[in-house]
Amino acid sequence: MEPLEIFRSDIADLTSYGLLSIALLILGFVALDLVTPGSLRTKVWVEQNRSAVVLAVAQAAGLAIAIAAGIGASTGFELWKGILFTLGYGVATIALMMFSFVLVDWLTPGRLGSVLLDESDSGYSRAAWLNAVVFVAIGLFVAAAL
Repeated sequence: MEPLEIFRSDIADLTSYGLLSIALLILGFVALDLVTPGSLRTKVWVEQNRSAVVLAVAQAAGLAIAIAAGIGASTGFELWKGILFTLGYGVATIALMMFSFVLVDWLTPGRLGSVLLDESDSGYSRAAWLNAVVFVAIGLFVAAAL
């Protein structure tokens, strides 16, 4: 293959996986917004709720780890197959994260979403940190499984 052909192919791969990654991160945020009370977008950007920021950042970090592993695991495939596999890994990771959020809510007293986003005197909820670690751990688990 000529260097210019390799460059074009690499740019196509990079752009395709990049756009998919952005779409999955947005989908992850939307899914998290669905399981938390109120508008997560408003909590993060307007109210600057620290617990909401911790939760959203941890979810994005865990999801990014899983997406990167999905891309790495699918580089030997044709581009369209790699995109489909990575999409599947990403959606499965988001589903696992939302399941973990609902499960922790079910196993703990009170409504977790309300506790998470109700800032304490320090401005951070311990429940937000707990869920943050779970989200990053899920991303690592998915990465290890690939």
